Amino acid sequence: MNRRDFVKPTEQEIEERRNMYAKAEELGIDLLKFDDNDKEDRIKRDIRKAIIFLGEGKEVPPELKKRLLQRKEKYERK
Repeated sequence: MNRRDFVKPTEQEIEERRNMYAKAEELGIDLLKFDDNDKEDRIKRDIRKAIIFLGEGKEVPPELKKRLLQRKEKYERK
């Protein structure tokens, strides 16, 4: 087995990750299970785009955010 040296993340990196997870949760995205087979390709594409923006520390564009929030609201009503 290869020996791996892990680098401990800085407090800033930890805070950035917390923010990313919080924003993803607000949009109804589970970052640990976002590419389900039961989702339509259109939905998967929107989720992947949002994750890229969040991972880069950028804001999700308003139109994409609106679609994700509508999907989240529809899913929560079920």
